Amino acid sequence: MPTTIPEPVNDSLFSGPFFQQFLAITQYQTIIAIMVLLISFYLIYQMQKRKISFFMRMLVGLIFGAVIGLGAQFLAGFPDQTTTALKESSIWYGLFGKTFIAFIRMIVIPLVFVSIVKVVLDFGADKSLPKITRRGIFWLLFTTGIAAILGMVIAAVMGLGKGDEIIVTAAKQREVSNLVDTFVNLVPSNIISAMNSNNIIGLVIFSALLGIAANRMAPKAPQVIGVFKQLIDALHKIVMSMTMTIIKYMPYAVIALLAGTIMNHGLPAVQKVLGFVVAIYVASFIMVVIHLMIIGAHGLSPMMFLKKSRDTLVMAFSSRSSVGTLPMTISTLTERLGVSGGTANLVPSLGTTMGMNGCAGFFPALLVMMVANMVGIEMNLQFYIMLLIVIVIGSIGIAGVPGTATIAATVALSGMGMGEYFPLIGMVLAIDPLIDMARTMTNISGAMTSAVATDKELGLLNEDRYKDPEAVLSADGNDNADGNANSI
Repeated sequence: MPTTIPEPVNDSLFSGPFFQQFLAITQYQTIIAIMVLLISFYLIYQMQKRKISFFMRMLVGLIFGAVIGLGAQFLAGFPDQTTTALKESSIWYGLFGKTFIAFIRMIVIPLVFVSIVKVVLDFGADKSLPKITRRGIFWLLFTTGIAAILGMVIAAVMGLGKGDEIIVTAAKQREVSNLVDTFVNLVPSNIISAMNSNNIIGLVIFSALLGIAANRMAPKAPQVIGVFKQLIDALHKIVMSMTMTIIKYMPYAVIALLAGTIMNHGLPAVQKVLGFVVAIYVASFIMVVIHLMIIGAHGLSPMMFLKKSRDTLVMAFSSRSSVGTLPMTISTLTERLGVSGGTANLVPSLGTTMGMNGCAGFFPALLVMMVANMVGIEMNLQFYIMLLIVIVIGSIGIAGVPGTATIAATVALSGMGMGEYFPLIGMVLAIDPLIDMARTMTNISGAMTSAVATDKELGLLNEDRYKDPEAVLSADGNDNADGNANSI
């Protein structure tokens, strides 16, 4: 007598191609997951209406995302393979997470263009402080280069992304060219094509040349160039407004990205991203030590620098805003560390738009190395040199406000021809609050180090004040320091 095999129980709420393939809703658990996500969005919106800080919204979003994702996995019994309900839920959560990522990628080209032109226009024609400008820019970009190399080393030592291969044939898609051709290809033959193909380095070169040409023409045609500068200034304000409008929705995206990733990949996804958090804090600690070594190399006391800058670094850590910390940074440099007024105002101000050691230094280096391991791209000497160039040049024009390190990551990935893999860093973006504090502190430490080194080299530093342990801020230096951090 033949054995009858029982048919599997179909617990689908809906069936058919429309629900299964197009709508991706066949389970009642999927509907519940969507409702839970919308409720969490409503709670974040209520926090926003009550003017609760951006940091707290990000932190709550991180908690919501983890709880929702782990809760869904728990109710599913932590399956070895993704169930239908978990897969469908992650698809709908991806609607919000992936849309946010798409908006971020959309804003990169206009943001880099107007930011680079504005930086060149603002500081390229400054005749009163040319030496300070040159030295300050050197130290900002030099320390960012060190931070990028540090990020590469840490990523290689920790093996970030290894064992998580997604596309093992990706290495075959990258053509290997010699070093000379690599440098030649940085110059775009068609700027529109460069923008279309996310050639960030080519865009930076074009934008810088445009700003330099405008400055050179200013004495000959002051009225026309004046109008051009006003146009660039207006465009910069508009694009920055667009950027901050997008960043404002990052707490919502954090919930969707984190919860969706945990649903789709389970607990191993959380364990993998914790390694990235550790890498960020290790890089931040080592980079601050390097800053102290630079101070020591200039014949100054590293411990005195650390003691007097401690409060400013703590504020940067808690506010997560290089721009928001700027008033206190300037006051600390002038009143406690003896830096001249010109250097203290110029170098940290430049440091909020270029050479941020954390957000635009080791952070994009770690991400690119991780993604390269994940997609199987071969990393050789040419890759590392190219990555260093992309990060240092790309660090120009990245605004020092919460959340915009995501822009730096986009610039680095696009500059390395890996823009298509940007969605792979969604889990990292979801835990951004945990790593942004260390990045911002490193940004400020690098800017202050650059200012002190610049002033010391030019003989402008008041060393008596630097050595004076009693030198304090006259008014705490932070009357307006928290304005930008919580205004999102």
